[in-house]
Amino acid sequence: MKIIIDPKRPLDFPVSSGIGNFDGIHLGHKKIINAVKQCSRENSTHSCIITFDPHPQKVLGRKEIPLIFPLRQRFKILESTGIDLVICFNFNSELSRVSAEDFVKNILLDRLKIKNVVVGPGFSFGHKRKGNVDLLRSMGKTHGFNTLVAEAVRVDDRVVSSSAIRDLIKAGEIREANRFFGYDYYIEGIVVKGEKRGRKLGFPTINLDAEWEILPQPGVYATYVRLSDGFHESITNIGVRPTFEENKLTVETHIFDFDENLYGKEIRVNFVERLRDEKRFENVDKLVEQINYDISAVREILCDYPKDERIWR
Repeated sequence: MKIIIDPKRPLDFPVSSGIGNFDGIHLGHKKIINAVKQCSRENSTHSCIITFDPHPQKVLGRKEIPLIFPLRQRFKILESTGIDLVICFNFNSELSRVSAEDFVKNILLDRLKIKNVVVGPGFSFGHKRKGNVDLLRSMGKTHGFNTLVAEAVRVDDRVVSSSAIRDLIKAGEIREANRFFGYDYYIEGIVVKGEKRGRKLGFPTINLDAEWEILPQPGVYATYVRLSDGFHESITNIGVRPTFEENKLTVETHIFDFDENLYGKEIRVNFVERLRDEKRFENVDKLVEQINYDISAVREILCDYPKDERIWR
């Protein structure tokens, strides 16, 4: 997959493209991506995704939007879908002032050679978000490109969207979030040195330094990681370790039956289910007792869980 940041020169080939932020690439995005790939096959074009960084809402100042995945992770997932090309525009104040008509003419047509556009049902674009599906269809008739609308995907009558997934993650409702993703939510980061308290308690842990803007609600989670020798079941605590009177939020994972040095390595922790809130224990013995109970619960949850190295299904 080729990635082009802020293309200045026109492409020398036609594309079929989806347009959007594609944050937390989920089942709704999958529908758009599959439609793009089908258009590409039927029309002999390159398949493309057009996205933006930072999130437009951050630039426009309407509200703070914590991203589900950092940009580089979005690129990784998009590559796994088989898309040929990703074009990422730097969304700044100048781009925000471009009218919808000029965006179509100057960017989609002149610069990107668009032949097919695939968007979601509520898609809007251009200055003050005046552009919509109707405008795309109207301009497409004039300028010779097709507009397709991928209908919303629902899970149990709930519309799948990035905003819904953000709410589920923040609430710790990981099983439901995973249903919306179509794969397991994960956090990826570099293993860094911690206080080594887990090792002293008999439960060595890895501490992740991650770029994630949004983390699950503090608590204890059933998780698993993939290492060079395969998948390993694990338990992860997100929180401040109140028993030790700390206040720095950490992502701390104990990998079952594993005690190798992972410092400096990039590790992905896949989240399956939330067990409980983080809480303060009156002494270390009570904490160890609870950890043993939690590990038994995680083993039961994960014993038949279909672990999968693929991000995209």
